[in-house]
Amino acid sequence: MQPTSSTPPRRAIALMYHALSRGQVPPGQDPHYTLDETRFRGQLQQVAEAGGACSARGWLHDGEQRPVLLTFDDGHISNYELAFPALVEHGMRADFFVNPGHVGKPGFASWAQLREMGSAGMSIQSHGYDHVYLTSLGRDALRERLHAARITIEDGIGSAVTLLAPPGGRMPAGLVGIARQCGYGRVLSSRPGRLPASRGTTVLPRLAITTAIDAHRFHAWIHGKHTSILREQLRYGSLSLAKGILGDSRYERARMLALAGRRS
Repeated sequence: MQPTSSTPPRRAIALMYHALSRGQVPPGQDPHYTLDETRFRGQLQQVAEAGGACSARGWLHDGEQRPVLLTFDDGHISNYELAFPALVEHGMRADFFVNPGHVGKPGFASWAQLREMGSAGMSIQSHGYDHVYLTSLGRDALRERLHAARITIEDGIGSAVTLLAPPGGRMPAGLVGIARQCGYGRVLSSRPGRLPASRGTTVLPRLAITTAIDAHRFHAWIHGKHTSILREQLRYGSLSLAKGILGDSRYERARMLALAGRRS
């Protein structure tokens, strides 16, 4: 039975997905962040056995007490074609963070598809306007892009947008304040960690699901195992240091070369 809002709050973890595939990764999708549909469905089954999942919107605003929050970044067409049906079959909801500048373009979900997802209980939220890293924008441009993204998505889906997930996890100084000015109540980051029992935190951590996450690590994450999550936090800290030293452009080039080397 679904816990009510009067149930004492408990800690949870938020998972961050991107695209899914059936076999070969479609052009334009990052292979490192593209999960096979069969593997994704297996993870949903694990989540169901652990107590189920809800969206961040449901956790924050509706008092849902599930141990896992499901989120998707980028708005790939596979979110509609593969993730959406699997979630419905498992009775789960998720947040889909989209860039309105990409909606309806090849490889991305359309407004009609996003509205269908929203009508089925999915949460459609903001990933910025066009996936430009927010750290590359001045304060005025940042404010304009975030406001435009929220208004455009709300017009496109017909419901409120209150959550922001920065593209690439890049969070410039002062982002929280500017996001609030633009109508966002919470920021979902790419920083690993467990969600607090309290719903008052403005910046929420998430754990990124990649092809490198095996079943053992996934099980540890959804059960809130401290050691496994701490290991991911240390890894994230090292990568953040590299990003700071190299800058976004050089870091992305180095990352793509490293991933290409692993696949060769």
